[in-house]
Order: sequence, then structure tokens, then C-alpha cells
Amino acid sequence: MRITYPQVIQESEEELTRREQSLRGQKAADRVRMLRLLKSGTVKSLKECAPLVGYSVIQLTRWWERYRAAGLAGMLKQQKPAGKASRLTPEAWAGLLQAMRVGHITTMQDARNYLEREWGISYKNGKSLWWLFKKHRVKWKTGRRRHKKANAEQQAAFKKTSGAW
Repeated sequence: MRITYPQVIQESEEELTRREQSLRGQKAADRVRMLRLLKSGTVKSLKECAPLVGYSVIQLTRWWERYRAAGLAGMLKQQKPAGKASRLTPEAWAGLLQAMRVGHITTMQDARNYLEREWGISYKNGKSLWWLFKKHRVKWKTGRRRHKKANAEQQAAFKKTSGAW
């Protein structure tokens, strides 16, 4: 059975174009692009549309079925991935960042100890805490390495006596 997509799709082509532009850069924009191409008659089937949108025919079929069942709003609704909620509360995260800015925390172990001591949040290993830092896009910024036998007084005296280059 052949589907006449321009008749079945309820939204206008202009409305779909506006929605696609507002969703630019998001995955949902591809779904709206599929509907726009079908509504305008640029493509006549999901098979022709798949290479233009960059997804498989099976994926476009899933999107189409969701559109038929729930409309545009249902098709654009993003499913949240299932998983455990983070134990790190926003208050604990703010406290951790503040302690890092002050300089009390320099290593991942220090961060784990701080969270355990101050907030009662324990992590089994550093990998899970590292993942949270990556998720929040926090980079460890450390100073230059110092040799364990380096003496700051001797270095300062050397700098005073050596001439400028």
C-alpha cells in the first residue's frame, strides 16, 4: 500500500522548515528534515529519504511509526537513558569545586576523601569520580612539577646572581 506522505503529514512545509531550523544541531532536526522532505515531495518514499537524512530505512520507519502514533511532538520527544542517578548532589559538586579552587584538593584521591568526609558520598575507585569530572568538563590544572630535592631558597639565590639572558 502506497502512502501519500504530503497528505498524511499534517504540518505545513513552512512550519517544518521553521522547526528544523530551531532544532539545528540536535538529533531531532533530522527527524523533522525527514518529514519536510516527504511533505515537499522531494522524495516519495522512506527508502529515497534515508540517504539524504543519513540514517537507515529501518530507523526512518521507526520515526514514521512514532509520528503516525503520537504526532510531531511525540516523535521529537527524547527518551532519557536509563541508569542510576548520580550520588553527587549539586551542593556537593559546588563544595568540591570551591575546595579545588582554594587549593585543598590536588589529586583524585583528595577529591574522593573530601566527598567522603564532608558529604558522606563514597566512591569505590577513582574511575567513577573521574567520569563525573569528564561529564562536567572539568580539567585538572596543575602547576609545573617540582623535584623532591629542589630548594626554593637556593633557586631564588641563583636567579638573583645569574645575569639576564
